[in-house]
Order: sequence, then C-alpha cells, then structure tokens
Amino acid sequence: MADIVINMDAEVARQRIFTSELEEIEQSRYLNFVEHFPSANFYANTMDALQSYQEDQKIKLPAWFLTYRSTLAEAYAGADDLALQFASFTDQFHVGSPRRRQLSDMWYTLSLPGLPKGKKERNILLKGSPSIKLFPIAVDIVDDRYQLGINLNKDDTRIYEYHIEDVQASFSNGEDISVSLFPVFASPGDLLSRIQNIRHEGHIDTSAASP
Repeated sequence: MADIVINMDAEVARQRIFTSELEEIEQSRYLNFVEHFPSANFYANTMDALQSYQEDQKIKLPAWFLTYRSTLAEAYAGADDLALQFASFTDQFHVGSPRRRQLSDMWYTLSLPGLPKGKKERNILLKGSPSIKLFPIAVDIVDDRYQLGINLNKDDTRIYEYHIEDVQASFSNGEDISVSLFPVFASPGDLLSRIQNIRHEGHIDTSAASP
C-alpha cells in the first residue's frame, strides 16, 4: 500500500517549504508555523493520496490547495484526538466571523471531511453560489455543524467558516449561500500561522509565540 503521508521534523519541514512553489509571503507563514511548534512531528500528504481523495470525492481541488497539503499539511499524522485551536482569525476582510471572540473555546479538526453524500446536500455547496463552490475541509469537534471550507474556484485562497444549517437555509430562501460564509483565513499559510494549540494523544502543544 502506498504511503499517504510524509512525516518530517522541523528541519526537513523548513527545507520542504524553501523548495516548494509557495509564494514568498506564504513561505514565511508556513515557516512561522514550524517555528511556533519546533518539536512537532510535521507531515505532508503524498500526491498519490491527494489524487485518490479527489477521485473519491469526484472533485478537482485547486492547485494552491494541493500545494498546501503536499508541502506541509499539519502535524501529528494519525493521532486519534488530533485537533487545532486558533489564536485569531484574520482581520483582513471587512466581514468577520461572529465566533471570532470565542476561539479559546473552539477546537477544529482538519480532517478533510469533504462533501456530503446526498445529491441535494452536495448541490447546495457546489451550486448554491455563482462565485463559490464550497468544499468542507474541517469541522468543530464539539459541534460539527460549524465547518471550515474552501472555494473550489481556482483563484480564491480564502478559508471560510460557516454553520451548515445557515448555508442550507440561505439556499432554501433562494439566496446566494455566500451570505452565510465568513472568510476567516486569507490562505492555508495564514491558517497554519495562527494555530495556538495542537492536541494529540492526550497532550496539548502550545505555540512558542504565545505570551
């Protein structure tokens, strides 16, 4: 069976970032993540695994997202209780998530849950907006109706937070589902650089950048 992840320590992760196709600003954000957790066991997804995932989901992930997952996806691959807590959401956009002041109570798992199986539910996410094809990449571990998602349209690198029932209600009301989406990270690097805590195997690693 082919490997699905590439494990690496901080030094290997740095070299992988430096030799990647990431833009300079994204490289610096990825490097911040590594420096925040210098003792972590980092990992990237293999391209074979990502190709298989796309086939299973019957979608095509944007090139920028494939670069993210194949360069430095996260840390502690395979940990049963793996979850992330963020220090902040971006303030780059004029519309902020209503939950931005509750981050200390929120844990997300970047498990790439993907699209729902039902045709109607899939169509709501993929066809509910002329500008956004919404694809779930993470869920709140306490209430999985709160999710993080990306836009499958290739040029939008933002990561959105939303409540799935709000998205469904917008669709039912004939609205563009984008009214229920809140951009909370400008890019994958922005997301990684804002991780405050990583929970794994009963332990919590806290960012070295924390006061």
